[in-house]
Amino acid sequence: MRIAYVDPTPVPGNTPAALQILQTVDAIAGQNVAIDVITPASPSASEHILGRPLAGCAALRHLANLQRRWFFPFASNKPFYWQALFALKNRHYDALLVRNLKLADRLLSSRLAPPLYFETHEIFAQSYRETVAPQLDKYHQLQDIERRVYSKARGIFAITSLLSADIRSHYGVDTPCWVVPDGVDMTLATQALANSRKHERVRLLYFGSLHPWKGVEFLIEAMRLIERADLVIAGGSPQRIAELQQLARRFAVADRVQFAGWIEPVKRFEFIADFDICMLPLSVTSIGSRYTSPLKLFEYMAMGKPVVAPALPSVHEVLPPQHFGAFQARPEDPADLARVVNLLIARPELRHAYGRQLRELSQHFSWSQRAGRMVEVMRSGCTALNA
Repeated sequence: MRIAYVDPTPVPGNTPAALQILQTVDAIAGQNVAIDVITPASPSASEHILGRPLAGCAALRHLANLQRRWFFPFASNKPFYWQALFALKNRHYDALLVRNLKLADRLLSSRLAPPLYFETHEIFAQSYRETVAPQLDKYHQLQDIERRVYSKARGIFAITSLLSADIRSHYGVDTPCWVVPDGVDMTLATQALANSRKHERVRLLYFGSLHPWKGVEFLIEAMRLIERADLVIAGGSPQRIAELQQLARRFAVADRVQFAGWIEPVKRFEFIADFDICMLPLSVTSIGSRYTSPLKLFEYMAMGKPVVAPALPSVHEVLPPQHFGAFQARPEDPADLARVVNLLIARPELRHAYGRQLRELSQHFSWSQRAGRMVEVMRSGCTALNA
C-alpha cells in the first residue's frame, strides 16, 4: 500500500500543523507503509523537528512554491492545488490523507484522485462563527464545503469523539468516522527526562500558540492569586506577546510572568523538563472545549509533569474526571485555576505522584499507536476496494 499525505503547508515546518503532519507521516512510515508527503518546498529538515531522520518508508515530494513567483502575487493555495493534482496523476496511490478543507474539496471533485481520508481537527464553520466578526456568507460557504467533504470522503479521522459526534449532528453524514487523538513522540520525551531540575521557586509553564481560544489570559489573571511561583509563556507571535505583556502589567504580575518566545521544535522536551507544573487553560469555545486534542498536553504528560487544565469535555477525553478531577479547574475561572495550582505548590508529593500517573498514561497516546489505527483502516479500505 502507498499513501500520499497532501497539504499546502510546507513540511517539515515549525507550525503546529506542519509538526503534526510530520509526526503522523513518520509514524505511518514506521508501520512499514510507503507514504509520500506532497507539500510546498520547505527550508527545514526533519532532523530539526524529530531529532532524527524521517522513517525510511516516507519520502518528501516537495512542489515548487508558485505563490512566490511574479505571476501569483496574491496569497492563494490554488497553484498548489493544481500542482498536487498533477503529482497524484503521475504516481499510483492507494489512499490520500488530507487535513486541509479546501484542498480536500478540490481533490474530491476530481475523478482521478485516489480514495481520500479526511483528517479533521475542527468544524471549520463552527470555529469561524465564534470569531470576532464572522461574515454570514463566508460562514455558509464553509458549511457547504464541509458538507461536501464529509459526505464524499472515503473515511474521516477525527481527533476527538466530540468532534465526530458534532460532524454527524451538524451535517447528517453517514461516512465512516474513526477517533484518533493526537500523540506524543515518546523517544524524544524519554531522552529529555534526565534533564529535569529542581528550583527554589516553583516554575509554571504554558507552551504553545497564543490564540485567544487557548485561554492564556485567564492564566495571567490567575497569577495574582498564585503564591510562590513564576510563570513562563513560550510560543506566540511578537504582536500577541506584546498584548499579553500589557495584560500582565495591568494585573501587576509582570515581574513574575516571562515570555520565552519561539522554542526550536527539537528542543521542546528539554525545555519542558525545566518546569514543575504545566498549564493548559483553554477557553469555552467549540475548538477549546470539544475539538482540540492538544499536542502540548501529551508532551507535558510524557515528561511526567503535573498538568492543570479546565474541566472541559476535550480534556476529559484524555484525563477522565473520576481520576484527575482534583486537578481540573472550573473553565474560564482564574480564581479556581489559582486554587488548583496553589494546591500542587503546597504539596510537592502530590504533584510528583500526579506527574508519574500522567507519564504512565501518556504511553497510550504515542504517534505509533495512532498511526497503527489509521493504517489498519486504510488498508482495510484498499482490500475492500480491490475485492
